[in-house]
Amino acid sequence: MEGGHEARNPGQRWLTSFDGRGFLTRPDAGGWTWGLDLESYGFAGCEHEVTSPSRANFEGGRVAYEWDAALEEWYVNDTRGLEHGYTVRRRPTPDGEAGESPLTFTLAVRGALHPEVAANRRGVRFLNSEGVVVLTYTELIVVDADGRGLNAGFERVAEGMRLSIDERGARYPLTIDPTAQQAYLKASNTDPGDRFGTSVAISGDTVVVGAREEDSNGNHGDDSAQSAGAAYVFVRGGSDWSQQAYLKASNAQAGDEFGCKVAISGDTVVVGAIGEDSLATGVNGNQSDNSAEHAGAAHVFVRNGTTWSQQAYLKASNTDAGDYFGWPVSASGDTVVVGAGYEDSTATGVNGGQGNAHVHFNSGAAYVFVRSGTTWYHNAYLKASNTDGGDLFGHALAVSGDTVVVGARGEDSGATGVDGSQGNDVVSTGAAYVFVRDGGSWTQQAYLKASNTDMADHFGCAVAASGDTVVVGAVDERSNATGVDGDQSDNSVPYAGADYVLERSGTTLRPHD
Repeated sequence: MEGGHEARNPGQRWLTSFDGRGFLTRPDAGGWTWGLDLESYGFAGCEHEVTSPSRANFEGGRVAYEWDAALEEWYVNDTRGLEHGYTVRRRPTPDGEAGESPLTFTLAVRGALHPEVAANRRGVRFLNSEGVVVLTYTELIVVDADGRGLNAGFERVAEGMRLSIDERGARYPLTIDPTAQQAYLKASNTDPGDRFGTSVAISGDTVVVGAREEDSNGNHGDDSAQSAGAAYVFVRGGSDWSQQAYLKASNAQAGDEFGCKVAISGDTVVVGAIGEDSLATGVNGNQSDNSAEHAGAAHVFVRNGTTWSQQAYLKASNTDAGDYFGWPVSASGDTVVVGAGYEDSTATGVNGGQGNAHVHFNSGAAYVFVRSGTTWYHNAYLKASNTDGGDLFGHALAVSGDTVVVGARGEDSGATGVDGSQGNDVVSTGAAYVFVRDGGSWTQQAYLKASNTDMADHFGCAVAASGDTVVVGAVDERSNATGVDGDQSDNSVPYAGADYVLERSGTTLRPHD
């Protein structure tokens, strides 16, 4: 652009301009502007005023200003927001000796937002004229050339903000690295040990966050139900985020861990509660019979305008203690899928016999529910085509339209690729299964394995689906490859992990080119 450069950030929904002096950020929805200029840096009695860079570099999503031989200021526009940092190549004193005071950076604030320094001094919140936090400048990390973390913090000064760093004993160069983001979400009833952020899901301008160990019994101030769990709904209006709802189970009790998993699709939220103990089956059964410890449940909430209410209470069709139904959950339109990785039946395929014979312990299952109007029904009971104990089928799953993908991280076959042999010959390689719906009926369409199947890779520990594309994670895969389509045969890096992308053409799934 004339006079500098601009960078779009679709995730944060803002545009940042760089004019050779600093930066200025404008949200797409307007309402505020914000930016920073470096005024000076150095030690008390040895301050270096900053006026114009000796050189500016612009490459990809990175902007760098060379202020002098000692200091580079840089910016990276990425999915987290605007990463803003400094590289101090040498100690900025004439003789290179340590100063008697901390190394400081004085920053002027552009725009009308008001900075508020956090109590730990590691970050700054910026508030609008109504006192609402519209962005954060946090994640401050300062390290020296040996990777040693240095004590650093912000403070308010007349110019705007000052960053002070205790660099005694440090070996240069130093790297200073905070990040600007548009929202920092916390619970409305923050408390130690709540595990807010255990699970997260997003749909459009709505985010739902689970806190599986939140302790309230339904009232914010009453923490008498230890680890009952909660979920929180946040919405974006323009460029500002606010909490819209605080969700609790209709039968909240200690140990239910409501919020262990969450999913959202439009105005529908699903929350898993793996520690829930009722013996109910199906939809909206009896919630008061707590005779099946850790059977698990899922709760469906819907939004009407800005108001949320519980619409359904989901249980397995073959509820049993220790199944942990509700880990995970997934939603797409009027379809919800709930996993129970520790279910024990010997059934295979779709809608087989559901008796928990306790022969194939932890074989796992997945359950499909559909909505007609405002009423939910159990639609299908999914099992692997090669059910076996310890497979943990259903411990990961995803739904997209008429396609469900279910991971089984403990599956034992040595097959590779799509629809290979399903024998149990290599321990815990893992697998994923694709099911499709035609009308109201489900069938298994594909049996997926890694292209480099190996023992204990746990392929299927995580899955995702969107249209005709499926992604499967293998958290313990061991290859030394980097990037995309590297060498899969060098197993020299334990627990490195890998992901595999497959795509469907017609009814056939194959590795993505």
